[in-house]
Amino acid sequence: MEKFLYTVLPVSMNMLLKLSVHMANELSYGCHIKLSGGYVRMAERAIALYEQEGCSSFQFFAKNPRSLQVKQFVTAEAERCRQLMEHYRLRSVIHSAYPLNLAISIHDQPEAAIQHIQSLCNDLEIAEVTGAIGVVVHFGVAKKSNRLAGYQDILTTLNTVLAMYKGPALILLENQAGLYGGIGSTFEEHVQIKQLCIDPERVGFCFDTCHAYVSGLWHADNQLGTEQLLRDGDRLGYWDDVEVVHVNDAAEPFGSMRDRHAQLGTGHISLAAMKELLSASQLHGVMNVLETPASDVSFHQPEWEILRQLHYSN
Repeated sequence: MEKFLYTVLPVSMNMLLKLSVHMANELSYGCHIKLSGGYVRMAERAIALYEQEGCSSFQFFAKNPRSLQVKQFVTAEAERCRQLMEHYRLRSVIHSAYPLNLAISIHDQPEAAIQHIQSLCNDLEIAEVTGAIGVVVHFGVAKKSNRLAGYQDILTTLNTVLAMYKGPALILLENQAGLYGGIGSTFEEHVQIKQLCIDPERVGFCFDTCHAYVSGLWHADNQLGTEQLLRDGDRLGYWDDVEVVHVNDAAEPFGSMRDRHAQLGTGHISLAAMKELLSASQLHGVMNVLETPASDVSFHQPEWEILRQLHYSN
């Protein structure tokens, strides 16, 4: 991998953009954008969406999403991507590769664990150079019957990554849908894992609406469910560190633990509940990213209209 200098500029820009959006109570939204053609081509797609639809945020995979192989990227291309992002005042976040598992045991599977650690470090390096705020990761699957041992493995992985990568890109822990014993689906887990990391300031959160609903965390069907969710997050200080919201409707019912996303307004989460959550002051200034089914980004257009109506209507 080509050498590059760590710089605080990408995070400083992201922090300023978040503050600006928060103060103006603007809506920062977008979707997942393909990487095909390279980082500059991806940035050009994001710019086109911004000019056509007002999308000022997006998510992308730093490399092949089905592989943990380290990507040898061209620094100049990645830096050009960052320059375009800064010029158009766009915000982005990377989603880690699907096989990444924070709960892998470095004691039981040292070679495999090193591969997972190196892959996440690689994603963080790419996030820094391209100007992305950080990398979204899941707890993964804890294969040990002892849940505490699973948490210890997660902490070991995170702390190893934080010791190896010293740059400004954040690790953003995403709440899970409740499968595999329910690990990673509660506020308490995420907040405590963050607090126990060797550098908690470099760990934040990504909140997924579908995962919260199907895991039983967000009882959106209940009249007081959203209020309770916000209150629980406030009590633990969770919302203070949320940088990204994955805005997804749920194709499966509340508490089902089945992770199937649906387009906004077509699933089990009412638009009224979605509006109550997304318009809450706790989420002002965050990036709202769609991960709903769409063969092309143009199919998200009705959802962006829904998002705008939810945000700006009384």
